[in-house]
This record gives sequence, structure tokens and C-alpha cells, in this order.
Amino acid sequence: MATKLTLTLDKETIKIAKEYAKRNNISLSGIVELYFKVLSSNARDYRISPITRELSGIASLSTTKSDKELLEEALNKRFL
Repeated sequence: MATKLTLTLDKETIKIAKEYAKRNNISLSGIVELYFKVLSSNARDYRISPITRELSGIASLSTTKSDKELLEEALNKRFL
């Protein structure tokens, strides 16, 4: 059973949401309903494909080097 809900949003946000809804052929109510369904479900399983889920955790990243050091090494390998 559908129940009415009143939301207060910024005018620009409403404008953007209406444009998005029109482009995607969905109502604003439909967008909000889908958003809350995704929030209340296990969103991690909802968005990750089975192959990605299976492969996750295979690669390990070095945590001993800083991002700057890793970038420097990659650039040196590429350009030197």
C-alpha cells in the first residue's frame, strides 16, 4: 500500500532530480523508494557482481610504502 511522504529539499536538488527522473523514465517517488530499498537491503551484495565478489581479496597491497613512494616507483619504472 502506497503512503504519502513529504520531503523538503533544496530547489536545485529537486530540479536535478526531476531531470534525472525524466531521462531515466522513472518517477521521483520511484527513485526515493528504490533508494530506501537499497539502503535497507544488503547493498554490498546488490552492487557487486558474482565474479567481482569471487575475485575480491586475491590481490594484496603493500601497506609499508606511502602513496607518494608507490607513485614515485611507478613513474620511475615507466619513464626511466
